[in-house]
Amino acid sequence: MPCPDFSRGDCSHETANSAREAMIKEQLIMKLQDNGLLSNEELPQFKYDAVALFKRWGRRQLLGQDRRDPQRFIEEKFSEILRPYLVQAVVERIEKRVPNDRCIQVYEDIMSVLPRNERQQASTKANPHRNPKTPFSISRATPGSIKSNAQLIDTLASAANLHPATATMLRGQIVWSDSHPWGTRDPLGVFDTRTKLVSCGRLGRDHTLSDVPNNYVRDCLMNFINTKLDESRQENARRAVFSDLTPTEIEQYSTLIMKVSEDRRKTEDEMIAQIAGDKTAVEVDERDDVSKQALALEKVDKNVDLTPKPGFAIRDYHYPRRIKYSVIEPGLNEPTPEEEDINPGTDIDRDCDQIRAMIAIFIANTEWTADQFRLKLSGVDRERLTIFLEEEGTWKGDDKVFELAWEFFKRREMLGLPVAGTTGTNTSEDSSVLQERDANTTKRSSNDSENANATRKRTRRG
Repeated sequence: MPCPDFSRGDCSHETANSAREAMIKEQLIMKLQDNGLLSNEELPQFKYDAVALFKRWGRRQLLGQDRRDPQRFIEEKFSEILRPYLVQAVVERIEKRVPNDRCIQVYEDIMSVLPRNERQQASTKANPHRNPKTPFSISRATPGSIKSNAQLIDTLASAANLHPATATMLRGQIVWSDSHPWGTRDPLGVFDTRTKLVSCGRLGRDHTLSDVPNNYVRDCLMNFINTKLDESRQENARRAVFSDLTPTEIEQYSTLIMKVSEDRRKTEDEMIAQIAGDKTAVEVDERDDVSKQALALEKVDKNVDLTPKPGFAIRDYHYPRRIKYSVIEPGLNEPTPEEEDINPGTDIDRDCDQIRAMIAIFIANTEWTADQFRLKLSGVDRERLTIFLEEEGTWKGDDKVFELAWEFFKRREMLGLPVAGTTGTNTSEDSSVLQERDANTTKRSSNDSENANATRKRTRRG
């Protein structure tokens, strides 16, 4: 009996991919020719340069490959070029041949033939860049006169005499910044500095300049003018780019963007301090993790109803073990006498979303940092807490983080401390609350049958 041919489907798939890539290469070349960047006479040399770039060969190496028919050799090797290398060759030609007053518009036109590769599910989170940062962020020009994103960058490049390569890099940085999937664990967009293209991101596909809100591009360009151009070029650049505004409005816009940038830097430092305390103690390689957790805390819905839900779940003290540290002050390790008598019970009366909200509110309204808080939870690591904070749903969340965080807040609640942090508190105020309590007050228990239930594995009731 003959063996079945399993390769036919794969060969067919490879043939289709090859045909598609060949078509894309042809379209890129046609776009170069349509924009006057490549004549028929220049085409052989362009292919020669593209092959040299792909193979990383020098001129002598390339000419020495096939002395009998070098043109045929180049054609064969050109068909093997991977798309990113051809796109890089195209971008280099754009940056060398196109004047800076239309460089980005030509770039966008040529790159429009590239497919937007679907790589992941699109984020459902709203893009915060759609919200104008100032009263001048949205163009005041008539609908037919509003500069497109590409026109805005070209206008800046022309007015400030920027090299086309600087303009394409600025374009790529703006697109990459807008590609972030805010408030989710989806991967960030990837910026290729050679092609200036951005893959992946919040839309689940390759991100383009047309995906970026126009008001955000305007804000980015005003910030670029304020921070990257010398003063002799700033005024002319502002008036050219923001021709829809009066000189007074332009000045006000510039001032507001500078304030937004200062506030953002201040906010970033405050966010880092909220996680790790002294920002100078944060190592460079962990700064991204700290910022990610700060963003996760910021995105937590703090308006959820915190009314207890008795019987939501059962606390199993076999794993994770009960909290062994003090929950009163960050610096206290051993539980105080008051805490030793606390019996939080096994009845978990908050859901995952409520616990997330309580963590976010507590960190924001007390002197506790997120690191100090998580270390009380039997040393839960930063990444694990971040993942829990990024989740959404009453049932969604890491069991260990959920149970230990609930126990932390339940213990504080039974001590009469502001569990949810609805008012600003500090550790000295917490200590004062405890000093005022009657030492003989009977401690409350949320479930008198802890001993009977302690051996039961926690299950969520629904």
